[in-house]
Amino acid sequence: MGQIVKYVANDGVEVRLTPQTVAAYVATGNAKADPADVVRFMATCRARGLNPLAGDCYMTVYQGASGKSVSTVVSKDYFVRTATQDPAFDGMRAGIVVMGKDGQLSYREGCICGRKTERLVGGWAEVLVRGRSVPSRAEVSLEEYDQHRSLWKTKPATMIRKVALVQALREAFPAKFGGVYDRDEMPVEMPEEPAAVSESAAAAAEATDEALESDVEPDDVESF
Repeated sequence: MGQIVKYVANDGVEVRLTPQTVAAYVATGNAKADPADVVRFMATCRARGLNPLAGDCYMTVYQGASGKSVSTVVSKDYFVRTATQDPAFDGMRAGIVVMGKDGQLSYREGCICGRKTERLVGGWAEVLVRGRSVPSRAEVSLEEYDQHRSLWKTKPATMIRKVALVQALREAFPAKFGGVYDRDEMPVEMPEEPAAVSESAAAAAEATDEALESDVEPDDVESF
């Protein structure tokens, strides 16, 4: 039987995950995850206190020209909320990079860009951590991340600033954010984010897990 992982998520809810639950309700993409990938996903959820059944995160499995990639995807709010709760967090700044008619680049806080007088080319962010003399900084190119759909069409400055901020937060707190990504860092071909599991589906998942738990040895259940 598959391994059962039990833990209390950041929202205070007890979560029970099995490979069967992840495959049925959480995984998305154009390829099938290997059993080892699913176990790593469950371990990441447990370590980060994420509840995938409530929509905190999801697993993507994407088969592209360069091979298969498996990622744990969370929202920007998770990055910001978790970082600001860390005692070492000491502030952050973020903005956009624009090019004027003279060809000069300008680094600007916020997301205001003159569409007729300037060209948006990227985003930047800095995160300050107590005890470090140099802030963690990220600069990202709009051309590299623009997905040409959804909010990228109507709010490109907001979106590229968000990508830069997420990357700066990951560099500032690698132990917290290593191995997890924001949806807008992923390839264009990635599927849209799945909705949170419905109450009926969650109940079905819990019933399945309870049945599995009755058939496994104690050593197969990890509780935290």
